[in-house]
Amino acid sequence: MRAVVSAPVAAAVLTYRALDRLLGPLVRPILRGLGELAFLQRLGWAIADAPPYVVLALLAVPFLLIEPLKALSLYWMAVGHPWEGGAALAVCHLLSILTSERVLHLGKPKLMTIPWFATGYVFVADVRDRALAWLHATAAWRLGLAAADRAKAVARRWFGA
Repeated sequence: MRAVVSAPVAAAVLTYRALDRLLGPLVRPILRGLGELAFLQRLGWAIADAPPYVVLALLAVPFLLIEPLKALSLYWMAVGHPWEGGAALAVCHLLSILTSERVLHLGKPKLMTIPWFATGYVFVADVRDRALAWLHATAAWRLGLAAADRAKAVARRWFGA
């Protein structure tokens, strides 16, 4: 049976994936640079060495602060404030990458020792992988990739990059 996805859900998934594609290459050099700072290296080691439930608390705090703001950003976009909502979503996504995703990356081995967390993580990762497989199979995704390729080509011509 073919899954039916509503237009707002498809738009949200496309927006999120587009932000991930756009911000990822911009953020990676920043993360590498920050990762070379001694105090952040020590913080990373402390997170990696912390007990599982301490890592979970460190993950929960930024997650609980940032994720609701992402939903609010999508709401702003849906009710007629696309620029404000889009900017807020981009900022929230960037903050998420710099905090939650970093803590998850550093603490994942410890977190996976918590049985219920490991089960939930595997379930969510499976849902994510299935949703992305569906998304990548859509005509909208292919059109978006083609538009992105054209935009990159134009940017290369304009900026000589």
